[in-house]
Amino acid sequence: MAAKSPDKIRNIAFAGHSTCGKTTLVESLLFTGGGIDRKGSVDDGTSVCDYDDQEKARNHSIDLACASVDSQDTLLQFVDTPGYRDFIGQVYCSVAAADLMVIVICADEGIRPNTRKVWEIAKDANLPCFVVINRVDREHSDFDGVLEKVQGQLDASCLAITSPNESGAGFSSVEDALGSSDDLMESVIESNDELMERYLEGEEISPEEISKQFVEAVSSRSLFPVFAASSLTDVGVKELIDGFVRYAPSAAHDLGREHVDLDSGEDSQAVSIAADAPFSARVFRVVSDPFVGKLTYLRIYSGSISQNGSFLNPHTGKQEKVGKLIRFQGKEQEAVEQFGAGEIGALIKVEGLHTFDYLTSDSKRSMAAPSIPSPMSGLATTPKTKADEKKFAESYVKLVEEDVCLTSKRNDRTGELVISGVSALHLQILWERLKARYGVEVATRLPATPYLETVSAKGDAQYRHKKQSGGSGEFAEVWLRVEPTERGAGLEFVNSIFGGAISQSYVQSVEKGITAMMKDGVLAGCEFVDIKVEVYDGKEHPVDSKDVAFQKAGREAFKLAVNSAKPVLLEPIVILEVTFPSEYTGDIQGDITRRRGRVQGVDSIGDFQTIKALVPLAELSDYASSLGSVTGGQGSYNIEEGHYETAPAQVQQKVIETYNSSRNQEE
Repeated sequence: MAAKSPDKIRNIAFAGHSTCGKTTLVESLLFTGGGIDRKGSVDDGTSVCDYDDQEKARNHSIDLACASVDSQDTLLQFVDTPGYRDFIGQVYCSVAAADLMVIVICADEGIRPNTRKVWEIAKDANLPCFVVINRVDREHSDFDGVLEKVQGQLDASCLAITSPNESGAGFSSVEDALGSSDDLMESVIESNDELMERYLEGEEISPEEISKQFVEAVSSRSLFPVFAASSLTDVGVKELIDGFVRYAPSAAHDLGREHVDLDSGEDSQAVSIAADAPFSARVFRVVSDPFVGKLTYLRIYSGSISQNGSFLNPHTGKQEKVGKLIRFQGKEQEAVEQFGAGEIGALIKVEGLHTFDYLTSDSKRSMAAPSIPSPMSGLATTPKTKADEKKFAESYVKLVEEDVCLTSKRNDRTGELVISGVSALHLQILWERLKARYGVEVATRLPATPYLETVSAKGDAQYRHKKQSGGSGEFAEVWLRVEPTERGAGLEFVNSIFGGAISQSYVQSVEKGITAMMKDGVLAGCEFVDIKVEVYDGKEHPVDSKDVAFQKAGREAFKLAVNSAKPVLLEPIVILEVTFPSEYTGDIQGDITRRRGRVQGVDSIGDFQTIKALVPLAELSDYASSLGSVTGGQGSYNIEEGHYETAPAQVQQKVIETYNSSRNQEE
């Protein structure tokens, strides 16, 4: 493929709700534009963009995929994204590569939950949009009705540039509305003050000026062209290609992207898009392929990068050697010698780069990463067999790195490795990939709630440890008092020994034993916090006393004192923020109350509401699936750390019983 100048390149992401036909539309564009000889099928597993075995088995996209076609002397580079909300991270990644997002809507289903979500993602990124009302040939399709809803629910500036001869089985052609729609013409002219003034004075605006201003109107998000199409019959697809060539912003069009000083986050400067400028690019995906090696997907903004060349790694400040460069056509990979400004491709076997990295000659500059919702569906994860522990530790990190909506964290309190994703399906895909790529199977369970233990009153106890076993024995006697302290105080250890009843070194041994006991817990195996311990008396033996004896005595005296000081469990209370369509307000508030939550505030944003509430973390283990069920997938939520409160008596009893039962089973 001959190299193209940036003004001859269009970078286009496709997004929308599941079953709207995005992948089939991309297939149709590739076929109609001459990029492929035979049109494949998602259902048959033969489409260019759904090539992964999991995608073929499930008949829907899971990862973004790249493909391209050279049409009308213009390189159209496509990024196809999944429609299921479970894989929304791929849409965020596509924004870093694209200059235009195509929002695909099914003509017989209309606007659905993920339609609104991807529209908001594009809006937040200030990314221009086309809208394609697809599958107009379906029996119950209604192009005009869907267009009206698009204008009412997304933006009134969504105007048809092609319209169908009819909806349903009779759909066989589209008409160009640019020359016949006064609304469309006026919308283009109104986006430019000078043209508007000339138009109002009765001056004729030339077609060339209209065409040029059309691109400006799209680029500034003043206009969102709407196209009618059928990805099954290919009707309207040629006209969509024409629309990309004539009206989509090119890779040479300034969309206002900026980079900033990495340390201060200030000193904004425009991202260069010049072909003759120094090299700059954005990483928009990383994949660890067990056969090929690490693939780093790049969108080149300016300059060029060549095989066997080098670039600056922003994390190390060192020059990295470029090996092989490839261009994607779905799963097919074509080796190329160079990528220029505006092109999309990948580096092979270059380590140390992450999604959304900004590559430039200055390692101190960075582009802001999009605000991605925190993954809320987490499971404690371990390899099924001890033999796979090393392989698991190496492999899960690679897969988590691939997906911006996956996280992994070792809980300091429970010791569990918790891997979190968007949903149960999202995590299921991860487990399947661990097995398929690396041969590792995992065991999962709901994460343990990180309860804490403390006391609510004063207590006093003494304990004598005595052990005789033929040789030297063990002897230690410890007297101590306990009482609660302020939240966050931890352990306050006081040595009140007078007269040398216990040597200073043995007092330190007592403290070591108590510290160890606090990690293990007294009631339910939870970490013990916020307690004052005063050691005030004891005894030692000139022969049998030793460090280990006083550690044991300290532990047991601590347990006895705690049990006499009204011990309690503390449960974590988190800040829950839920956003959802206003029609579900009653259901959401009722559900929060059922989960022992306390609503702190309610805000309205258009047709949506946001509720902030304090909710026990233990009550939110199934919240992701519950919220999706209640709102039809239209709700989203976020959790922030809050504080700890004393758990209700019935909750404490249940946690303690569960702990004791598990200990009995182990014994």
